[in-house]
Order: sequence, then C-alpha cells, then structure tokens
Amino acid sequence: MNQALIQPRTVYHRATGATVMNGVDAAAAVSNHPLEWSYEPWTAETLEKAEAAVRREAELSAVPVVGALKE
Repeated sequence: MNQALIQPRTVYHRATGATVMNGVDAAAAVSNHPLEWSYEPWTAETLEKAEAAVRREAELSAVPVVGALKE
C-alpha cells in the first residue's frame, strides 16, 4: 500500500486557515472543493488560479462529446 496516502498533509481553508489531514482526505478536499481548500496558503493569486481552474473545468464540461448526437 502507498504510505504517502495516509501521511499527514497540511491544507489551507479559505476561512479557517491551515489544517492537517491525511493525504487522501487532503486530496479529496482540494479536488472536490477547489474554491475552499488549497495546498498553498490563500492569497489573491491562489484564489485567481482556483477560479480559473473552475471556469476551465466548466468550459470543458459544456463542450459536447465528439460524435454526440444532435437533436
């Protein structure tokens, strides 16, 4: 088993600051809630990067799958 997944990792919440979680929970928090959790302390630049990533993900999700049937 990969021990890195259960090793403590520091993540940062926008409102409450630094928190230590095991690696799996930290990764889940950052990937599932990118506008709330980050691996880096929150700054204007960190927030801008997170918002850009969320916008990019929304744009990619809005594009229909190649070969999808149109009505």
